[in-house]
Amino acid sequence: MGAIMELEFATTELVARNIVGIRGEASPADIGPSMGPLFAELAGYIQSAGQAPAGPPLAIYHAMKKDCVEFECAIPVGGPIAGTDRIRAGELPECIAATVTHSGPYEGLPQTWSALTQWMAEKGLPGAGAPWEVYVTDPTKEPDSSKWRTEVFFPVRGDSQCGPAPARAAGTCDS
Repeated sequence: MGAIMELEFATTELVARNIVGIRGEASPADIGPSMGPLFAELAGYIQSAGQAPAGPPLAIYHAMKKDCVEFECAIPVGGPIAGTDRIRAGELPECIAATVTHSGPYEGLPQTWSALTQWMAEKGLPGAGAPWEVYVTDPTKEPDSSKWRTEVFFPVRGDSQCGPAPARAAGTCDS
């Protein structure tokens, strides 16, 4: 039952959003299992700071190499929040982004990303910052992966540079 998902691409203007995040690195096969504990740690930190998440969790992709992906698990918060040595307080800046919604299991996301970057190239929209995914559907609350929805955002060049701040720490992906 390999129905082909119809993708709808667009550009959208995004407003700045406060986030807290934790950087991680993993092989492409290990990204998913690496994220769960980081999101749980962030949720606990947000609660201990007296705030609540202001939107669904997201993953920012800072660097992608064949054997290593540098990512940041992040959660939006309602206002500025202090960070720690491990937890980065920052924001997703106001920008224009190419976007598409992926429906279904996470295993299909690489094809959605490929289709988005192809559409961007066809439209003459070069990337301008680290892209991210917003996990609209919580897999712990919806076990049917065919109902999962992930919004994909890729900042594009426009009147201003945009994309999550690069706050980098050296890691194994640097080698």
